[in-house]
Amino acid sequence: MNAEKIETINDVLFGVISSGLSRYLDHRSPKALQEGQQITGMAMVNLREKQTLQDLSEMLKNNSGSQSRWGNRFGFILLPTFYHKHNVDPLEHVRRAKKMIDRKKQTSEAHFAYHIGHLAMSLLGPKAAYVLNYRVLCNTTFTFSNVVGPQEVITITGNPITFLRVNTSSIPHSLTMHMVSYAGRADMQIMVAKDIIPDPEFLAKCFEDALVEMKEAAAAAV
Repeated sequence: MNAEKIETINDVLFGVISSGLSRYLDHRSPKALQEGQQITGMAMVNLREKQTLQDLSEMLKNNSGSQSRWGNRFGFILLPTFYHKHNVDPLEHVRRAKKMIDRKKQTSEAHFAYHIGHLAMSLLGPKAAYVLNYRVLCNTTFTFSNVVGPQEVITITGNPITFLRVNTSSIPHSLTMHMVSYAGRADMQIMVAKDIIPDPEFLAKCFEDALVEMKEAAAAAV
């Protein structure tokens, strides 16, 4: 297989989200949306380079002299998905997701978003930075993230940790999705505003069915 055609877990994840949302909307509002109507999501991007033990040692020895610094360094990218009828090829959602994400990787969108927020914080203060980020959130529909957790089971005082979860609050989105991988298993957590999405169990089933159909279509194509 050509390396350029290999899908990453983010390609598949966003393909599942695209297909699942289309399924859900096709069930809830089959006449309200037009084919190809855009729904924009937002994903946070970690801009910190991967730290080695030597880097961390240098930061501990001399924080001011180290090239790395403490704290978070996040930007964000906007990821458009499109409503399509249920009869679309399941793998087509993955192909569209891969094409869009590959295009995003070639841009400086996440770095630009981070530096704009950092500049607003430095010059105008935290309130201005908050308003700026909040306005971006208010003009998008959902948030999703994919976090790589420990690859081996960890314990706390001898008790093994069976799963990890991510949580957020005060985001003006009706739908937030977090996926965390831990010890060879990936779990997706779905949080909704129930006055807008009153049946989150059905939405989760739409995502599950989308993944199963993609798996079966991929197996049939081999």
